[in-house]
Amino acid sequence: MATTTAPTRYTLNHDGTLEKWYLEHDCGEIVYLRKTSRPKWNCCMKEFPAAEVFPDYKTARAALKARASAKIAP
Repeated sequence: MATTTAPTRYTLNHDGTLEKWYLEHDCGEIVYLRKTSRPKWNCCMKEFPAAEVFPDYKTARAALKARASAKIAP
């Protein structure tokens, strides 16, 4: 039995850090993410607006830097 891990996604936390998640389901406006790559039970799942979910680390890091510079600018 071959097991594959789910694709990763990233979100921005309020404290300015990135958080890695695993994609469960993309419904368009709402994205369901998990903390575990291969869950045994239906746990650790959270829903996010699609605008807050980034497809890769590089994109999430750029958004984090843009958010930080927007807070600093007068």
